[in-house]
Amino acid sequence: MSQSFVENNDIDLSPLFSWSKEFEVVWGDTKVPVFMRILGDADMNRARVAALRKSADLRRKLKDINSDERMAFIKDIDDIDIDTLIAVVIVFSMREISERCVPKLKIKAPKAPRTDAKTSAHEKYQADIDSYPDRRQEELKALINKEVEAMKESLGKDEKELIYKKYVDAMIDEMCEQELLREFKSQCCYMGSYKDQGLSERLFGSFEEFNNLESALKQQFLTEYASMEIHGDDLKKLQQVTQ
Repeated sequence: MSQSFVENNDIDLSPLFSWSKEFEVVWGDTKVPVFMRILGDADMNRARVAALRKSADLRRKLKDINSDERMAFIKDIDDIDIDTLIAVVIVFSMREISERCVPKLKIKAPKAPRTDAKTSAHEKYQADIDSYPDRRQEELKALINKEVEAMKESLGKDEKELIYKKYVDAMIDEMCEQELLREFKSQCCYMGSYKDQGLSERLFGSFEEFNNLESALKQQFLTEYASMEIHGDDLKKLQQVTQ
């Protein structure tokens, strides 16, 4: 029995071929054709630089205790209780906690039987493959919960001023990361949208023109660009298949 009979979960390879596309957006009372492509290296770097600059500008404003942004998004220490401070710090630490827990996982991916093994061995392997994601997730969840409880206990021993500083740092990091992602995606849509099928004339005369679009219209562009991107999970699956 060939190992190729075993299904290593669903793998969608279609994003690999979606480097450009044509679609229509509802613009006012009309439908406008748009030609969009994935950015090349040069434009991608420009988008990253613009996003980093935007993020850095927001970080500078958030660190200024007298700025409008600081007063709007970060509460004063007297306006937030210690339990809420701890909860916010933990929530914004979840990615770091998860990354710390992954190497501690004891569960391993099922090992494939020999190609000439009995059918029952291949059946068991397929069952193990099917259940592996859930079993791995359960172990990871348990490890994360343990880390969260330990962090909560540790923070509970700190003075409010120290926890507040961690809260401010966590809020600033999270908001700046979100700002960076928003700007990067918007820059990709601006530089990747064209009027013609030959992709020679950009749809927007400036980034400001794109950025000032009505929210629902802008979202159409963001959604279409996202549909062309190759996501990390798909790449990992592809690598496993082609190895």
